[in-house]
Amino acid sequence: MLNVGRKRAQQRGLGDLGSLAWIEGDAERLTFEDNSMDGYTIAFGIMNVTHIEKVLAEAYRVLKREGDSFALNLAM
Repeated sequence: MLNVGRKRAQQRGLGDLGSLAWIEGDAERLTFEDNSMDGYTIAFGIMNVTHIEKVLAEAYRVLKREGDSFALNLAM
């Protein structure tokens, strides 16, 4: 998925800005500092994690107080 994201960013002219970092990690144990992120997104992943409460707690931990969180999950 990281490769897909990189390719789409480059197609949209965002790949050379240097403001994007492509990091693979564990949603239950993020390596970012507390209150360090302006936004947090997860798409089609929340249904595949073992401990949803840990993932949501980590999202809350890394988000700045005024940060935005977006989750996308489709069920049929």
